[in-house]
Amino acid sequence: MPYLGPIPHPAVGIRIPEILLTGVLRAYRRRNVAGGLMLSFGRETAPENVINAPPGEYEITMGHTGTSIKKYMTMGAEAAAREGVIVEIEADHLIIVGSSAKAVKRIAGIHEETRISPEELERSIAFNKAEIDEAVSTGVVNTFTTDTSDLIDLRVEAWDDDVVKERFERSFSAQERKGLYARYLGREFVFPGRCGKNYKYRLTRTKLMRLALKFKDSIRINREIYDYIKERMGTPFGFEISLDETAERTREEELLFYLNEWKASGAHAEFVAPNVGFKKRMDFRGDLKELEDRVARQAAIARSFGALLSIHSGSGTSPHSGKGRGTYRTLLNATGGDLKYKISGVYMELLLEMLASFPPHSKERELYNNIFDGVYSYLCGELESRGVLASALLKKQMERYEKEVARGTRESRDPRAAFFRFNSFLALNLRDAKGRRHFRDELVALYQGDSRFRELVDREVEKLTLRLVDGLRFGNNVQKLTQV
Repeated sequence: MPYLGPIPHPAVGIRIPEILLTGVLRAYRRRNVAGGLMLSFGRETAPENVINAPPGEYEITMGHTGTSIKKYMTMGAEAAAREGVIVEIEADHLIIVGSSAKAVKRIAGIHEETRISPEELERSIAFNKAEIDEAVSTGVVNTFTTDTSDLIDLRVEAWDDDVVKERFERSFSAQERKGLYARYLGREFVFPGRCGKNYKYRLTRTKLMRLALKFKDSIRINREIYDYIKERMGTPFGFEISLDETAERTREEELLFYLNEWKASGAHAEFVAPNVGFKKRMDFRGDLKELEDRVARQAAIARSFGALLSIHSGSGTSPHSGKGRGTYRTLLNATGGDLKYKISGVYMELLLEMLASFPPHSKERELYNNIFDGVYSYLCGELESRGVLASALLKKQMERYEKEVARGTRESRDPRAAFFRFNSFLALNLRDAKGRRHFRDELVALYQGDSRFRELVDREVEKLTLRLVDGLRFGNNVQKLTQV
């Protein structure tokens, strides 16, 4: 199964493929779209041995959908073949991080200022390689996204120039320093934008040193993962670099430096995902003109290195809001439509809101109530025991929910409660006394056993996917397919 190459397309997370595939693929087929099917490695999915392990052996956040790498890839490829839809099976977000809980906290905007230890780094690399092994074994994976942003050294920003110079000379050999100077100093980088506009950048010696120190480890480990993928695949594959989950927006000179060093290493990347200022599961509420200028600059830089922008954190405040009024149009203006766009968690939000909309005492509403209560109870336990998911933000969100319910300004078990929106993913990995993922099993059983509910879900999933496809004009992108 060949990969799509650098063409504009959507990529969606199929957390419960048994439920989501039909609606997603119907939308792709209806609009003649070649699109991606994915799950985030280390968070949403994991190897079969992790998924099948007894409760408590791994963090609850690891493979929290209860869907293994092998399962979502094979189910996605087989369903697409049946429907006659061209899909890209993506290993999304191979992430180097100290723990999956830390990776999950990023979704709520919690960035822990701790450096990954050498032992954690070694374990994370080994785990990522095991994930790659399972993906490759399916025979259908064709593109990979990596995230080594936890290795970006943010301390560099606070160092004075003398410290930067001393650390730079200590961290890079004379030959490496010479190569860096030759690639950047005395050069003006000119990136053609749309409508004849050019963007120009120069790096001073000190700025170059800071960038080299800041991204050294991230690029090095990213290349190690890339080389492992290349060795295991043995055939052409797609590759995407994610810088999205950093605490701050990606500056243009940072994107320039990363991609130039990546190219200098001899590696390829069809897509790159800078932090454009989006927050996960929130509509964009900033200045749209500033967003357009920022994304236009990043798109011009990426394009000059043979890559298109990939927009992560693509879900908005609700399943019906896109990323907020005018945001899709702004992205189209900035990129000319040459972009990839990812969403995942919004499908689960949609499913849970649908369940919550059923009448009291209905089987659908009772299942939703049990899911809400299960997540609420688990999070209360995390706060009380100061577990891995405990945070000041979670405490604040839960206290706000409880106060609003007590005052009568919010309905009990409101699916829009912030603590639930950002943590409802836990429901799929909560276990009963027999170790079964009972909520996940009940959701699948309801979908498969109730034709009216199944038709409703399929219709709403298709509509959500079509809003994305139409909003970003991905329709008929199969005409842009090239042989790789």
